[in-house]
Amino acid sequence: MKKFLLKLVAACAALAVCAGFCGCAAAGYTVFDDVECFSGDIMFSARILGGRADYAHRRMIEVITEINAQVSATRADSDVARFNSAPAGDRVSVGKHAYRLFNLSREYYDVTDGAFNCAAAPLAELWRVDAQSISQYRPDIDGSYISPPLPSAEQVGEVLPHCDPRLITGEERDGKFYLTKTDERVKLDFGGIAKGYAVDECVKILKEYEITSALLDISGNAYFYGRRVDNGQNENWHVGIMSPRPRGGTAQARGYVCATSVYGDASAVTSGDYMRYYIHDKTDGQKLYVPHIIGTNGVPIGVASDGTDWRNADEWVMSATVIGDNSALCDALSTAVCALGLEHGAQLLKKVGYKGLIFTEKRYTIIGDVQFYKPDVYDGFTEYAFYEL
Repeated sequence: MKKFLLKLVAACAALAVCAGFCGCAAAGYTVFDDVECFSGDIMFSARILGGRADYAHRRMIEVITEINAQVSATRADSDVARFNSAPAGDRVSVGKHAYRLFNLSREYYDVTDGAFNCAAAPLAELWRVDAQSISQYRPDIDGSYISPPLPSAEQVGEVLPHCDPRLITGEERDGKFYLTKTDERVKLDFGGIAKGYAVDECVKILKEYEITSALLDISGNAYFYGRRVDNGQNENWHVGIMSPRPRGGTAQARGYVCATSVYGDASAVTSGDYMRYYIHDKTDGQKLYVPHIIGTNGVPIGVASDGTDWRNADEWVMSATVIGDNSALCDALSTAVCALGLEHGAQLLKKVGYKGLIFTEKRYTIIGDVQFYKPDVYDGFTEYAFYEL
């Protein structure tokens, strides 16, 4: 396989995906710096060419703010928070974005055979990987951390039946939207799809304001609108996939694991075990890494049971990048691939017809006609072996 380090410059899609964007200002793109959205560590940036860029950007910020107000997992006054605290049988009025996200999530739950699950919030709370807990326990930049206790296998088994989106019904009546739970303990969390959904809503605005070319990024959920324009020529977008090791830290500290090329009108989303996680210190001196993505068995990826205790699993997906025309679906699929593992995750992408790059600590595989570039230097990490399905 051809091996070289693709030079990537300028506009970085933070944390997971880095989008190469040569001379954006010189090429006439209007550059909008990072704007905080959803929560303090999620940022929105845009590079826009043509049309009414300022108006489009302003409208995109408004829409993202609307979505956050309805689905934020950390705001007590959000529609999702009100639904989660409501008793079974109560019909809860929600906004259009929350309602659409529920319907999309319900659809993707079926498409992924439950690997993408918007109703896994009780499990996330049990494992302390929900939005509020993970911020408290994940390691600081200086390496310090708090080691929280772990749930028992019995506790996981008891909570798992309450994490099913089929225990929720939705209804639209007279222009209003409602959600009702049939189980008192069921809760929603759209963290695995909200960024992708917001990107898709922003793409609609680009069309409305007659934008010619744009790069949108919400903390790694990147969308490449139209062709990249460089010196008056239409070019492909260059996308660098950040290395998932070492865990944590900044994207710049990790370097690239590979790069690819995107024609345009496509989204690239990466999920993995390396940014939102905490460390549990076991009694035998070993460290257990607990990421925020939970599998269909109710256990975070990379964590397994030895019959009496939890341990680090032998091999799991540590990074999954999905490329397709719908960012919400890419978002859901990247999470689902991590939950399913290398082979089943790759089979899912083939079934849906989306492209992808999947990495474990030992192997990688390519799904679809992805132009794939491997750097000669891996920043001290072992080189991955290609796995052909």
